[in-house]
Amino acid sequence: MTPLPNAICPLCGGANQCAPARVGTYEVDCWCRTAPVSAAALARIAPDRRGMACLCPRCA
Repeated sequence: MTPLPNAICPLCGGANQCAPARVGTYEVDCWCRTAPVSAAALARIAPDRRGMACLCPRCA
């Protein structure tokens, strides 16, 4: 499986700093693997945008 090349946060439109999206593989470390992501933030993502791009650290 290859990550989608979406580098924009679906909530704020800023850079999401997603390393897998940037390099095209999940075989790299990313900030989101150790940072908590709130359920409230995930719930604010529009249904049609869920699973398409990572949140940025600020929105997570």
